[in-house]
Amino acid sequence: MKTAPARFNQHRPAAPSPLSRRQRHSAAVRQRLFDAAMQMFAERGFVKTTVEDITNAADVGKGTFFNYFRSKEELLNSFGETRIAKIRTALREALRGGEPLEIVMRRLYFNLTLEPTRTRELTRSMILAMLSNEKVREFACEKLQRSGSLTAKIFSLGQERGEIRSDARPSDLAQLFKESHFGAMLLWSIVPSARLNPTISRAFNHFWAGAAAIRPREKKGGS
Repeated sequence: MKTAPARFNQHRPAAPSPLSRRQRHSAAVRQRLFDAAMQMFAERGFVKTTVEDITNAADVGKGTFFNYFRSKEELLNSFGETRIAKIRTALREALRGGEPLEIVMRRLYFNLTLEPTRTRELTRSMILAMLSNEKVREFACEKLQRSGSLTAKIFSLGQERGEIRSDARPSDLAQLFKESHFGAMLLWSIVPSARLNPTISRAFNHFWAGAAAIRPREKKGGS
């Protein structure tokens, strides 16, 4: 296994302090509200789901919701943060350099689909929320900008290492990465016969074929 370059080992973050009982309880309630909201969005749709629907499903008082989220729109903003965290993880993996970038990016491509509550219905509901709700769309655009910046850093690193084609801007590759993933998820969500893993795998293969550096063919017979 390759040793991470020294420059990336100089400032290791300190191990996080253990959470107190109160913090653990707060995190558990927040997660329960989040999971209940995802369930209700899948069953009723974002527009028809009320805060009361969410708190009833989470079995907490209605007022409790507003201790954690200002609105159901902000709850979707929280969902976006979990996706950005996955991209940050991929960036750290790329910086360590222990695996080919193709493996890192393929894993990220799949990890972006692996929410525990992921269903076709939820995917359609969230897409509709972005199309129909200005606040959700505002949150989504901000998250897309941040995620694109992080993904571009990964592709820039790949260009430095000769794993990514050098004739494309990292920001353009990051945009293509998002577009191909979004398109695959949209297709899976509306086509009953589509299976998630094969759909995602096929989309990534097509993306990578265009993003990877072109390797010169080995000459045969010394010619």
